[in-house]
Formats: sequence, C-alpha cells, structure tokens
Amino acid sequence: MVADTNVLASRACNAVREGRSEELLSGLAGTGRSNIYVSAHVSEELIEHLPVIAASNNVPVSEASEVLWNNIMPAVPVVDLAIRDYLSPRVRTMLCIDRELPRRLRGDPDDVGTTALAELLAPAVILSTDSVFTRLGFANTDAATWVGMAYGLLRMAGFEARLSDAAFLAELAARAIAVTGGAAVRAIRSHPVPAVGLLAGAAVLAARFGYLDLARWRESWHRFREAVGPWRDGLTVALEEHQAVRGAVRVIEPAGKPTVEQAAARHLARRGAALTPRELRDELSSSGYRASAAELKRGMLSHPGFSRRPGDWFELGRCATLMVDPVALTK
Repeated sequence: MVADTNVLASRACNAVREGRSEELLSGLAGTGRSNIYVSAHVSEELIEHLPVIAASNNVPVSEASEVLWNNIMPAVPVVDLAIRDYLSPRVRTMLCIDRELPRRLRGDPDDVGTTALAELLAPAVILSTDSVFTRLGFANTDAATWVGMAYGLLRMAGFEARLSDAAFLAELAARAIAVTGGAAVRAIRSHPVPAVGLLAGAAVLAARFGYLDLARWRESWHRFREAVGPWRDGLTVALEEHQAVRGAVRVIEPAGKPTVEQAAARHLARRGAALTPRELRDELSSSGYRASAAELKRGMLSHPGFSRRPGDWFELGRCATLMVDPVALTK
C-alpha cells in the first residue's frame, strides 16, 4: 500500500483533533498484511506542507508534527526510487501536463513518485486524497472517500490474518493427526496380535458406555451444528464484506515480467522483514520466480530503495527522519 502526503498529514491532524493516538494507518501497518510505504518526496513534502494542513484543520502544528513523526511515520518506510522507476509508460502519464488536453487526462508531476512506487510494488493500492490518481485510473478514492476505504481495508486485512491463523492451526492439526496415525499404523504392523486385542477391548468399552449408540451420535451432531451456526453465519457475513471491499479497491497490477529489483521489492514489501539474498531467493523460488542469490544481491545493491544491514540482510525502504526541529515548524 502506498500513501501520499495529504493522507499522512490529515490523519495526524485528525488524531490531535480527536485527542487520541492515530489508529487507522498504524492499524493497517500493524496487521502485517497492509504494509504502508511512501516515496522519498513525501517525507520532504510533509515538512513543507504540514503547517498549512494543520492550520486548515485548526490544530497546533507542533502537536500534529509530534503525532506524525512519533506515531505514524515510524511504521511507514520511505523508499528512494531510481531513475528507471519513472520510465514505464504508466508512470509517464503522470508527467503529462499539456493544457490542451482535457483535465481528465492531465497528470501532476508532484505525484509521479507515488505512482512510480506503486508500480515498483505492484500489485499495490494508492491511498490518496488527490483526484489526479482517480482521473488517471490509479485509484478510486478522493478526499471524501479514502478514509472509508482505508477502514474497509483494515477490516479486510484483519479478516485475512485470522483466516491465515486458522489455516496454520488446521495444518498443524492435520500434521499431528498424520504423524499420530502413521505411528499407530507402524505399531499395528509391528505388533498385530496385541493391537487387535487393544482394539477389541476399546470396542467393548465403547459399547458399554454408549459411544456406539447411533442415536447418541445423531444428537451430538445436531448439537454441534447448533453450536457452529452463529460462527458460520458470522463467517458468511465477513466473507461477503471482504469480497465487497476487495471489489471496490482499485489495484495497480503488475505489467509484464518483473525485473530483479521489482521482484525483490514486491516480496520484501509483503514480508515486512529483512532477508538475506539466499533467503529471498528461496522464497521467490517457491512462488515461481527464479533468480540467483548473487543476481538478487546485485539488484538490491544497485537500487537506492533497499537498505542493507550488517550480516548481509536487506529490507525495503528506510526509516523516515524529521530533518528540522518540530518547534521550528511553529515559527
């Protein structure tokens, strides 16, 4: 997910106005499934435009700055772009400002960095209040609709995370059953006579205590269906909401085969963690993308959007830093 300047600044101002910490953008980042990134120009624009945006929201700029840089931006990596990231035909449409063209076809060079970053991370969603993204087909939200869309994405991410957790637990249970069943089969093969005796004894005890009574099994099944009914209905509603939100989101899809840098950036953006070139190679290989660890390392070293840590760990983006004293913003 890629955010622009006005989205970040307006949420900081909203938090000050409401008297609480910012929960929407930090919540999206906290799910681990909707990691937010910004182009390097956004952090520079925030310093320049926050006083004006704070004034328009009737909040002290010093308080908005504190929320922005201490609450929001620590969870939003800044990605520096290479010149080649601006060269795709889709991104260049944002540079077209010919006044003879209809307004719906005109771009805005100030937003080319956000567009280029979305292309680098595709598939990606742009969160913006600027109508230029809507006009050119990069997004379908504006100042009046983006907050509702973002909350929908937050609910969707939370639902997907719960499904992933449930799938992981189901996989663990299936593996445990498979291991236990395999051990039982091997034990029966190794000691058939004692095993038959144990099974016969278990069948006698089950019959004595009524566990083989069909009526009892039918009653238990009926109770189970009644117990899971509300959960099933809730799941159905959640699935319908998930599909509605997903269908309403305008996604910038990948175009063509990704370069090494794009493949690395897209995977690291979704992982939200640092990986070594070998780990990245193995994880990309499992998803069908083939590149050697050496190729991935060269690609990441040649692109300014990646940060290298000691031990040859790479991550996407860098931490945003406030380059001026917040008090100076009030002067």
